Amino acid sequence: TRIAFVDGVRRAEAWLFAEDSETGVSGRGIAGTHGCGAVIIASGGRATFGETIVRRVVVWGSGLSETLPSIPGGWSWEVSSIADASPEAPLVELQKRMRQDEGRLAEELASGGLLVVVDGPLNFVRSRDLPVAGYVKTHHRALLRPEFHRRIPSLEPAHRTSLFRLGEDRYSCYLRIAKTGPDGNPWSGIVRLEFPQSAGLAEVTRVATWLAAELPRYAGVAHRDPRAPQNLQPIGALEIHLRHLLGHAGLSTRAVR
Repeated sequence: TRIAFVDGVRRAEAWLFAEDSETGVSGRGIAGTHGCGAVIIASGGRATFGETIVRRVVVWGSGLSETLPSIPGGWSWEVSSIADASPEAPLVELQKRMRQDEGRLAEELASGGLLVVVDGPLNFVRSRDLPVAGYVKTHHRALLRPEFHRRIPSLEPAHRTSLFRLGEDRYSCYLRIAKTGPDGNPWSGIVRLEFPQSAGLAEVTRVATWLAAELPRYAGVAHRDPRAPQNLQPIGALEIHLRHLLGHAGLSTRAVR
């Protein structure tokens, strides 16, 4: 089975302010860059970087839309507007646009026959008929009843829980990808997988069991990544690669100014 890991990064580079001289409406905007890409691992275990997408954008709140002029050296920005006037709305929209690109890339790779693991939940994967799994590293709330939730940290490496229904369109399970380190908490090494339910329970069970055996091979290592072991090595390498493609942060901010 060929597997692809998909993730994205984003960077806010400058906050902006604009005022409509005719209406007096004013609002904030943000200039930033976001990118997404994939690491593809063939059957023999060789990993390569796949397609990458990088966009420089300006997002305006309050319904405003102001274009930044292009700057010599290849600096230009796509412009987007949202109605929300709250101060944090442009940054939220920047994050959302990164996730949308991730979802589109995941669908494209899955349509080509790859099993795709998306870093994060499946919120932005629109198709429910493709071999895609979400990989969730943080656990902000209990999804199971207390008698089941408290047993999750007792999982052994490469073991998963039974599948359970999540919302109206997904199955999910918890998986331990590595042992808890000497400084880790009981949930260190625990991740949660999400799957579209459209393939049927038998197929989702097969994929979940295969990933439970496969993903621990790629668990992060502490001397390279402080988010280890949950942050998988292909994802960590992809993030470094994408940040390089975003360009120098200082030069980006100077170009905006």
